[in-house]
Amino acid sequence: MDSYYARQPIFNLNNDTIAYELLFRNSGGSTSYSFNSGEGASLSVINSAFLGADLRSTFRNKKIYINFTESLILKDVVTILPKDMLVVEILEDVNPTPEVIEKLKEYKEKGYRMAVDDFIYSDENSVFLEYAEIVKIDFRSPKEDIERTAEICRKLKKRILAEKIETAEELEYAKSLGAIFFQGYYFSRPLLISLKNPNPLQITFMQLMVKLIDEDVHLGELSKIIRTDSGMTLKFLRFVNLQREDHLERIKSVHQAVTAVGLRRTKDFIYLLSLHTMNENFIDEMITTGFFRAKFCESISGLLFPNNNKQKEEMYLLGLISIIIDCNAETENEEIDVLPLSDNIKDGLHRIEDNLFGDTLRAAIAFENADWDSLDEFCKKYEITSADISKINLRCIMHTNELIKNIRF
Repeated sequence: MDSYYARQPIFNLNNDTIAYELLFRNSGGSTSYSFNSGEGASLSVINSAFLGADLRSTFRNKKIYINFTESLILKDVVTILPKDMLVVEILEDVNPTPEVIEKLKEYKEKGYRMAVDDFIYSDENSVFLEYAEIVKIDFRSPKEDIERTAEICRKLKKRILAEKIETAEELEYAKSLGAIFFQGYYFSRPLLISLKNPNPLQITFMQLMVKLIDEDVHLGELSKIIRTDSGMTLKFLRFVNLQREDHLERIKSVHQAVTAVGLRRTKDFIYLLSLHTMNENFIDEMITTGFFRAKFCESISGLLFPNNNKQKEEMYLLGLISIIIDCNAETENEEIDVLPLSDNIKDGLHRIEDNLFGDTLRAAIAFENADWDSLDEFCKKYEITSADISKINLRCIMHTNELIKNIRF
């Protein structure tokens, strides 16, 4: 599929391009920002730019400014990206909470460069200046705010980036206030970049998550799953090449790539890509529901057939995969039939009646929807008590919370 983003150059006092800001675009005809989620927009840019092409050759190793929402800062997405290229642009609506400040401190200690976007100085946001070395001032702001903020930046020896410069007069005015970097239509409008960007299959993510739950997972198992999906393979190779500090020897195989970066960075990649690929409005909800549903199905199987470990594993995967099917309403029965899954799991996904797998998945969904009548019917059919369901519910909550906590580390 085609993916898009725009790049706008950032210039120094000598009119040399020293960096690019990457901006979200959702189509080839789009000329401006349009997205109902700042997090989704930034993830789209990261997916398209960092994983959609050879970024180092595309931008000739210049710095790349990426907008980061409060949510993405707290989710620690910053540390997945190469610090030698990235400038973390802290958006103006990020709140300086203790949790956010702790993350910014961590990024600074790790060597990441940071900028604050559309910054107008106030007592509340002044703490950001302890961590950001670059201050972006919007020259469409009121003159009094611009000059007061610029004066404070000069005293603190912060680098001022004047943005939205549209005339020669504004450029000279910005220079007089101490700006040394510049961005705006006077220099260049954003240039639209279009890429052929294959998306990995969502089922690949779930297969990988099942493996990552296992503390004894081997790198070879992960590489086998990744290489079955051409879209994920291509993005992973690009991701690994960005991580390598020597930038010399290019990765030539998935196994070599996984070995080169190790388990932690492979988990980072899966986390980053899954955030973008899953529905951006329900990222956390989808993952949480998927894990809860998986544990619910497994627990029902364990209750009814405690010694059948193979069936419990199938039930777990049934619950996990079902969330993908639900989020793709256009999925046809024929598409389910060709998935590399056991017949039991396929029966469950088809929700066949009077079938343990189909009945259990329907019961899990009934529980999610507080459809107690349907859940009661299931319990009566399989002689399960309300006390059993309460225990399963508690077990599922604890399991899901632990997994969500450990997807990222």
